[in-house]
Amino acid sequence: MDELTLRDPDGVDIFYRRWLPAGTPTAIVLVLHGASEHSGRYARFAEVLTGAGYAVYAHDHRGHGVTGKGHGVGLPGPRGFDGVLDAIQAVHERAVADLGALPVIVFGHSMGSVFTQIFAQQHGSELAAFALCGSLAASPELGEMIAGLQMAVDGGMGDQPLDMLGGFNASFEPARTPFDWLSRDEAEVDAYLADEFCGSNNPLSFGYTLGLLQLVQRGSDPEAIAAIPAGMPVLLVTGMADPVSSGGELVHGLEDRYRAAGLTVESHYYPEARHELLNETNRADVDADIVHWLATVAVRV
Repeated sequence: MDELTLRDPDGVDIFYRRWLPAGTPTAIVLVLHGASEHSGRYARFAEVLTGAGYAVYAHDHRGHGVTGKGHGVGLPGPRGFDGVLDAIQAVHERAVADLGALPVIVFGHSMGSVFTQIFAQQHGSELAAFALCGSLAASPELGEMIAGLQMAVDGGMGDQPLDMLGGFNASFEPARTPFDWLSRDEAEVDAYLADEFCGSNNPLSFGYTLGLLQLVQRGSDPEAIAAIPAGMPVLLVTGMADPVSSGGELVHGLEDRYRAAGLTVESHYYPEARHELLNETNRADVDADIVHWLATVAVRV
């Protein structure tokens, strides 16, 4: 594994990790991490993918991990989410420059799934496929939430930290920790709590949260989805006890919109699994499903 840095179009230093297989890679997988975490948490998953012949690139988004230490924890940085998305494209371009014109698949978890949805709308012609894990999608309450956050940001709270994760544990109370909603694996929850770049150690700002929810709204809009090339392979992996997607209900809605747009969707809904499927007790099954799907899409150009 290599730890590297590139400078994005706005001059922000983006920290990223790269894992390469023993031989020539079959394809490139860009991993986009979730909110209040970082790319280092995907090392085990990267080892699974490199073992199957894939090169893996994963960066710390603006406002997160090592990248966030440089320009501000929980802040999107210059040009807001246009800059966040352009930083993803910068990592994409670096990977292709390193390894050549291999098929590129984007794998996004949670917040990263939202970025993946928008990235596929913007750069779908450059991708072989994309996968969404623990995905966010529009809910009936989304418009009201956006309006409330807009008022807070307009009132000068844009850079203030916001606890956006606290409510997800409600259905698991009485709980051992405030983050039992992440996984049934207690060791994984404890590792998250101990990580300096996770949870309450790395809160999103009001402004970051507002921009993220606006992207959720855009990602679920049928007119925006129409920009994704017809036939694009999509993988959805979702825990049926994941409070972020209302037990998969919101992902079912997104799946319906994708199918209606002519995308080639494969979906897996895992009973009793919570939000972080790659860190769940059934992660071996999840990994196997992802690797099997990759083998069917990595040949596409």
